[in-house]
Amino acid sequence: METEHEQTSVSVSDNIDKNNLSCTSHDIDLDQQSQQQRLIENEVKENQPLISAKIPTTELQHEYASDDKIYQEKLLELIKKYKYIRRTRRDGNCFYRAFAFGYLERNLNNDSELERFRELTNKLTEQLIKLGYSEFTVEDVRDVVIEIIDNIRKNPNETNLIECFCSENYSDYFVAYLRLFTSAYLQMNREFFENFIEDGRPMKQFCNTEVEPMTRESDNIHIIALTKAAVVPLRVIYMDRSQQSTLTIHDFSANDEEITETFQPMITVLYRPGHYDLLYEN
Repeated sequence: METEHEQTSVSVSDNIDKNNLSCTSHDIDLDQQSQQQRLIENEVKENQPLISAKIPTTELQHEYASDDKIYQEKLLELIKKYKYIRRTRRDGNCFYRAFAFGYLERNLNNDSELERFRELTNKLTEQLIKLGYSEFTVEDVRDVVIEIIDNIRKNPNETNLIECFCSENYSDYFVAYLRLFTSAYLQMNREFFENFIEDGRPMKQFCNTEVEPMTRESDNIHIIALTKAAVVPLRVIYMDRSQQSTLTIHDFSANDEEITETFQPMITVLYRPGHYDLLYEN
């Protein structure tokens, strides 16, 4: 797919909020840190695709020492239920990218669901403008998301989807818009969510610094907001170094009416400290 956006580098924080930049007297140190960060980012880009092909979950066993009892036991449990994993790039956008790809992949042949999401995407533009965002900026990002959805509806196949999401110019725009979905929902429900912001920052400031900027990592508050905003049920399988011998499963419902016993996730992701990948059942 080729559009005028092919050469555009997207950053929600750059496009929407440039007021959180400050100058210090440590220009040289900051410049060195910036150069080092760019080197790390370039290395990640060269070695990690934005979205990988499916690989057997058994491959994860090679990532940990054979005598690492905690992880190896949890991997055995994971492998029993989930046959494949699809990796996402470790760039701070992994949750949103996994969500976007997983949603579209699950609904490749579900035209009514894609139409629902398309309409929701258009409605978000109106909500964001009411919240004070630039109409031009929001519509620019939205148009690319609509283009991606329409392209998938015309050519509903995995190859087309992977090709799209391995292009930063498309993939990052979708990530950017999901960040806006999350930000808008948090702001419109700030009275509830502000209780979970530890340092007491106003919700608008939290969204400007922790939700909208590209590469900012996600935690539960982001996940809850996005699943509710997009109306997409999500399951997260947590695998960490806790002494608990079993995997921890957290289900995030799309609405308050969902029944726990009959919960069916549309997307399942594996969380290992600081990173999310997509999971597929046997």
